[in-house]
Amino acid sequence: MKLEFTAMMLFLCVLLPAVHAGGGPDIDPERVARAYLDARKAGLSFPEVFGNGEQHSDALLYEVQRKLVELQLDEGLTIGGYKGGFIPKASIGGVLFAEGVLKGRPILKRTDFQNLLVEAEIAFQFCAAIKLPVADVAALKALTCNVYPAIELPDAAVRNLDGLLRDLPQLRRALIPTNMAVANVLLGEGKNPNSLDLDHLTIRATHNDVEIGNRDGSTSNDDIWSRVLWIVNEFVLARGYELSAEHIIIPGALTGLHQSTPGHYKVDYGALGEVEFRIEP
Repeated sequence: MKLEFTAMMLFLCVLLPAVHAGGGPDIDPERVARAYLDARKAGLSFPEVFGNGEQHSDALLYEVQRKLVELQLDEGLTIGGYKGGFIPKASIGGVLFAEGVLKGRPILKRTDFQNLLVEAEIAFQFCAAIKLPVADVAALKALTCNVYPAIELPDAAVRNLDGLLRDLPQLRRALIPTNMAVANVLLGEGKNPNSLDLDHLTIRATHNDVEIGNRDGSTSNDDIWSRVLWIVNEFVLARGYELSAEHIIIPGALTGLHQSTPGHYKVDYGALGEVEFRIEP
């Protein structure tokens, strides 16, 4: 393990000056994507290539993300869905992997992650593949067969996360190329969305029975269906990905971003159901 760590650090020391030399145009997307994947495998933070104050185009950031996804698909992972964040003010998207989708009441080990986070989400699943842009929210609702209470468990292995959380443009530039820190998504029981007012569900997240996050449905101004519509049209289809009936979409956190610590987690979505899991040291 020590040898692997040393080799990884030497690799990153060679990589980073190369990608920074001359600014953005000299960055090799595939090389950066490989560095991200190697860092993940070695249990290290992602090398700081983009979240460092420099300006880079969305086209470049998403090209790195695409290369990273392709490398993981080449290694045997399969696409399980898509995710969005900061919609609509600074919208970004990422790719979920089927191997990271969990069900039941799993027990996760904190040491298996670099920086495990907990986010309350709602997951959407469609009745059939979607191949053409969806006209509007009404059409999107007609295409949706199931919604799930869900918890996203990203591994935010970016450096200086606390600082990035105070600087949305830099956070955005760090998350797009690293595929939004995708790791796991835990799904509860699916329900037909027709009888649910998803924009006004009261959602309560607890850790060891102590509240850590709350969304008051009576005062919520969420437009969660519009978020899903953006992911379908502007991320999935616009970027050439396929959207099948097996895929899920999660459009963003609903009770905030929660740092993980060992213990029992539960998110109560009211009429949508509950999801719970444990984290061990």
